[in-house]
Amino acid sequence: MAFQISGIIQHIGNTESIPYQDKVFKKRELVLDCSYRNQFTGQIERANYPKFEFTGNHVDDLNGFNMGDIVTVSFSLNGSRSEKDGQVRYFTNVQGYKIEKYQSRYNQQQGGNQTAQEANGNQPTPTQGACQSAQQAAMESARAASAANFPPAVDANENPIQGNNDDLPF
Repeated sequence: MAFQISGIIQHIGNTESIPYQDKVFKKRELVLDCSYRNQFTGQIERANYPKFEFTGNHVDDLNGFNMGDIVTVSFSLNGSRSEKDGQVRYFTNVQGYKIEKYQSRYNQQQGGNQTAQEANGNQPTPTQGACQSAQQAAMESARAASAANFPPAVDANENPIQGNNDDLPF
């Protein structure tokens, strides 16, 4: 199953070459800052720093990115089971396979994209909202819907044209 998350790049690791049988396995780590922040103060309410592993041909995908860039990472979760000395252990690997510059809904409509440095005058700060959660997306669409209907159309007596749709008893 594939997932996506957006955040600010905190760390891009060096490419590691690991010999495996008669081949060389390449991997590279990426860490994002996807911390949950107070919408008014920008203070971190809950830290969240997921680490992704890019492998094989995807290690070179990280070359065009820098610390502080706001990106969207597509990834999959892969689990494995290992049994050693009678003990069973489970491992989860967060496998990144695509990375791209983050585009907000506004920037997608305008055809642009923006890094944390550009948003802050070339000074990345952790107060930038990095992760786009479902709640934030719902709030954006609700704001857009309410903005489209504001101010409401009224008749000559300043009553809403759509009728009395409210639940008020007066």
